[in-house]
Amino acid sequence: MPPGWIPRTFEPLLQGPAEQLRLFPVWLLLGPRQVGKSSLLRRCSPGHAWVDLDDLEVRERANRDPNLFLRDLDPPFVVDEIQYAPQLLSPIKRLVDRGDLRPGDIRLSGSQNFRVMQGVSETLAGRVAILNLFGLSDEEKRLGGESPSLHFRRILETGFPRLAGSREGPARDLYISSWIQTYIERDVRELLRIGRRRAFETFVRLAALRTGQLVNFQDLARDAGVSPTTVKSWLSLLEDSFLLRLVRPWFTNRTRRMTKSPKLYFLDAGLAAWLGGWRSAEQARLGPMGGALFETHVFSNILRRFRHRALEVEIHFWRTRDGQEIAFLVEHAGRVWPVEVKLGAPRHDRLAPLDRIRDPNWQPGQVVSLAAPERPAPIRRDWTLTRPESLRLT
Repeated sequence: MPPGWIPRTFEPLLQGPAEQLRLFPVWLLLGPRQVGKSSLLRRCSPGHAWVDLDDLEVRERANRDPNLFLRDLDPPFVVDEIQYAPQLLSPIKRLVDRGDLRPGDIRLSGSQNFRVMQGVSETLAGRVAILNLFGLSDEEKRLGGESPSLHFRRILETGFPRLAGSREGPARDLYISSWIQTYIERDVRELLRIGRRRAFETFVRLAALRTGQLVNFQDLARDAGVSPTTVKSWLSLLEDSFLLRLVRPWFTNRTRRMTKSPKLYFLDAGLAAWLGGWRSAEQARLGPMGGALFETHVFSNILRRFRHRALEVEIHFWRTRDGQEIAFLVEHAGRVWPVEVKLGAPRHDRLAPLDRIRDPNWQPGQVVSLAAPERPAPIRRDWTLTRPESLRLT
């Protein structure tokens, strides 16, 4: 094991390969920058040739003549940062269509969803398994049983593997600041041709301050000094580059899920805290965003729990006209898990009455709280109080 390597949930799936990957000769690993995609693929692809499109010379050759470039490359191989040469997807399709490739003979990585998926949908539909790798989860960090202060210190470490176990201070600030600058310069300016750099950076910070909240496009547009249309476009860009996720409300009629305002969640609560100006764990926990940051952290870990196992999941929130709310409804394999999130001790009389919903697909509710006991405990007939590491969704 490499020094400092933190085992990832994905490893046995890629090395196996897992049953859900056996139909696909091409595996595409998508996720934010610096979360370990390249390291994971190197670790799990020992017999594969390596193509690094971060190398400008290699990138130039791949874009100048993609057919000639791949003619000299026999599977199995890995193409790292495929968004820099999406023209390679067409000759990769021809390799796949020969019919002699094994599962995962061609492995791709990318850190910008829109440009990559545009090419994949046109050329590799039905031939590629699309996988998501995000930052380190609590499960991968092996967290459990920490005090609220220590848990928030772990949240503010972010999910970047390089910052695991780091302390608050100038080194961590410089790392995150440099990551933001690289993201804006490379993904936003170079790949997506957005010229309003300062306005966009301000917008990212304003979005971070709204994590865990309903999106008000008009208010966000006013504060950012741009139009509501630009706000919607830039939020889509942040989704495509894996900074945040818009969560839609739950309706029994699925066609109505797109008709109401979504909630905004950053995929890394520590990054959202840093962008919002919270530099210490105690500032973040005791400040006005403490509950929203904890809810954001729980959301991102629910998403990681499924996606880091190559499993599909839908996450919605639930809100009634009379003010009853459930933070998340987690839908997987035909079942729905209600999950409420409270930073402190919850009041049992303010929890939604699940026993009145009478939906056979809904599982018992779970309230995630740092004030919960070590083992899950009943808080009401239809709700159980649990800590983040004890959440059960299968």
